[in-house]
Amino acid sequence: MVTTLIDQISEDIVETIREPLLVLDSDLKVILANQSFYDSFKVKPEETVGQLIYDIGNRQWDIPKLRELLENILPEKTSFDNYEVEHDFATIGKRVMLLNARQIEQAMGKERIILLAIEDITARKEIEAGLEKTRKELVIIKKSADEAHEFADSVINTVREPLISLDQDLRVVTVSRSFYDFFKVKPEETVGQLIYDLGNKQWDIPRLRELLETILPEKTSFDNYEVEHDFATIGRRTMLLNARQIQRGMGKERIILLAIEDITERKKIEDGLEKSSEKLKFFAYSISHDLKSPAIGLYGLTKRLYKDYADILDEKGQRYCEHILKAAEQIAELVEQINVFITTKETPLTIERLALKEVLQVIREEFSSQLSIQEIRWSEPDYIPEIEADRLCIIRALSNLVDNALKYGGEALSEIDIVYKESLESHILSITDNGIGLKQEDYHEDIFTPFIRRKTSKGIQGSGMGLAIVREIAEKHGGDVWLEPGQERGITFYISISNHLQLSR
Repeated sequence: MVTTLIDQISEDIVETIREPLLVLDSDLKVILANQSFYDSFKVKPEETVGQLIYDIGNRQWDIPKLRELLENILPEKTSFDNYEVEHDFATIGKRVMLLNARQIEQAMGKERIILLAIEDITARKEIEAGLEKTRKELVIIKKSADEAHEFADSVINTVREPLISLDQDLRVVTVSRSFYDFFKVKPEETVGQLIYDLGNKQWDIPRLRELLETILPEKTSFDNYEVEHDFATIGRRTMLLNARQIQRGMGKERIILLAIEDITERKKIEDGLEKSSEKLKFFAYSISHDLKSPAIGLYGLTKRLYKDYADILDEKGQRYCEHILKAAEQIAELVEQINVFITTKETPLTIERLALKEVLQVIREEFSSQLSIQEIRWSEPDYIPEIEADRLCIIRALSNLVDNALKYGGEALSEIDIVYKESLESHILSITDNGIGLKQEDYHEDIFTPFIRRKTSKGIQGSGMGLAIVREIAEKHGGDVWLEPGQERGITFYISISNHLQLSR
């Protein structure tokens, strides 16, 4: 029963930890892995537990530096911190990891076990290159003579984040060293104290009381609970709390595990990026707004100049004028599309009952001349139910998709088919053409990014804003936009719209 209880508590502690964690036997086979490991490295429990660590994920973990740590360094040193490993995983791409390892000699002649904590510092390495700053601190391992406490304490102190355990009266039972280091408190002022009394009552935080006294008793666990507080010792901090309530066996009282992640710096970065984004949007809007009239004027003046003086220009002069006229037209179109994109992004939706058949009729009439000249067959469903959406936005999105087919379909284009279907969450329209299709190298998500333009047989066309506008409209309607290339030619664009939108009042 004691062994079972130890295993239960140990597994609960492992699962509370935010970092991926493995427990290995002396043969380097996996005894236990936490959910964070499975989620981060896209592997399943049945493919992991009982396997040699190097064989996990179709031998993706057969990493020379990992072998060096486990087979050469650890047997000599029994523990190792901040061992950096870089590896390219087939499933999740290149990752840079910090490994913390502890070799624990178990009692009563049992074989040793190895704790391996894995911190993905890929983003942090990018931060150090100029993107962000690291948020975690070094981990120090604490051992205990008792096997259960030794294992629990080793796990707790392997984690880089502050971790604390409480009894059912919310008094502190165990604390990680990173907690003491980060929050500037001493063990003698912490263990045995009510959590709210720590640091001269600095931890008497209303949001923390709500989590421990109201939410946790009902849910037994809670993740990513954000708390902001101004500490007298370390200043204002924003924290994410992970909490687990563990019901111990044989009538013993429950314990609560509380993991704390300091996201203060991350929030500052996010706030800074948001402010920068707002400034950039204002700048882009101002520039595009100021350029709109000159761009349209330039296009009109160039067109008039070409019309009035083309006859007196030689062939070279006419060619120059044609280039200027085309460039002026592209500038005017780009400025207009930037204005449309910003307006679409910033303007709230006006949700109304909308007949899609009428919308499709408007779009068909808009492109009627081009459809007739190119002899393109237009096909749409006989019946489409009404939906709730912003009329102007939906017309703009569908017009852009039809224009995209006409612009990039090439001479092979002879038909455009529109299909409607409905899922539990969305209305979905697809627009399929039988044009020249999309090359494999152009098939990526960037196609919906502003200013990404595709090549046609006539060179690069368009402003590169059309599909970005479509995505913005789809996302504002709680949906998405995506594409599927045809088998040999043609392409299908899909746009989904949530069917849970509320009518505007």
